[in-house]
Amino acid sequence: MKQPLLKVEGLRKHFGGLKAVDGVDFQVDRGEILGILGPNGAGKTVCFNMISGIYKPTGGRIFFDRARTDGLPPFRLAAMGLGRTFQIVKPFTSLTVLENVLVARGIAHYGRFRRIWGPWRSKDQVAAAMGILEQVGLAELAGRKAGLLPLGNLRRLEIARAMVVGRKLILLDESFSGLRHGEVSRLEDLIRTIRQMGITVLLIEHNLRVSMKLCDRIVVLDHGRKLAEGTAEQIQSNQQVIEAYLGRRRRKNAAGG
Repeated sequence: MKQPLLKVEGLRKHFGGLKAVDGVDFQVDRGEILGILGPNGAGKTVCFNMISGIYKPTGGRIFFDRARTDGLPPFRLAAMGLGRTFQIVKPFTSLTVLENVLVARGIAHYGRFRRIWGPWRSKDQVAAAMGILEQVGLAELAGRKAGLLPLGNLRRLEIARAMVVGRKLILLDESFSGLRHGEVSRLEDLIRTIRQMGITVLLIEHNLRVSMKLCDRIVVLDHGRKLAEGTAEQIQSNQQVIEAYLGRRRRKNAAGG
């Protein structure tokens, strides 16, 4: 039996009377690409925020690499090997692409105050950062200001920064959003490469074609609860999913919305 890298049990997050996440259970196996789908407001990003330490759960438990982690701050989870991206990409625009990755590498060195003054831009650090930029296809742009990059490259830079700390698990929050067809295909290839490197991937994605093609398994949320879980084929044929997610989209398109 596989030992999951990430497991959530009865996960809940309430904002006053709003139950944004209400008793969600799922696990992510090592080396897997797991997708979380659902309509807007289903609780997907709230789940990510609890898993990555931004929100403290109202209830339930989270286990990452066999350790209970619900309530731990983001820097502790990053040090444990969990990295993530965000829907809105916010690099350090005045820094170069290389410097953005070097800043992310600081998590391995800033555990103690005295280490802040260490050689954060040593040859070894630069070589390691350049290696990650090679992997995401940004090495030729290492000296460019991050604020000058188009969206497709900004998405890659965000993933590069997540890879620095996410040596075990990376959470990708709508990384395909706003990309053109060619950029989508290249990003799909990158995510498969990340998995081949031994990094597990948990992603939120509204692009159904991408999710069905890329993910080993899919969890569907609706109104904060888990509606379904299974392979792409199982999800596509699930009548509850068709009604809650695909059906809504079809009705919206039919109405011209």
